[in-house]
Amino acid sequence: MWEIDEGNLVRFRCHVGHAYTAELMSVALDEQLGRAMASALRALDERIFLAQKLARQEKASGRTHVADSWAGKAAEFEREAKVIRDALRRTDEIAARFADAAE
Repeated sequence: MWEIDEGNLVRFRCHVGHAYTAELMSVALDEQLGRAMASALRALDERIFLAQKLARQEKASGRTHVADSWAGKAAEFEREAKVIRDALRRTDEIAARFADAAE
């Protein structure tokens, strides 16, 4: 990423050659971050589902120690997913405030 100073206007140019104003660059980075966080959340949700399923299967088979281990992993994944959900919610709230202020 390169910064191009054009007097009163500062632009940013990426390695591909696209040029952005500071405001558009911020929006583009926010969108990329949002997509990355949504992907991470989907992956964690899948891990939660799988860990919970394995915990139930192990418990039904009488392997309570292994079931407890899977249940612990599911809980850990749920905590991680909550962090991402909270961050996405805060990001949306901040974006809404900026949109309201811009109007």
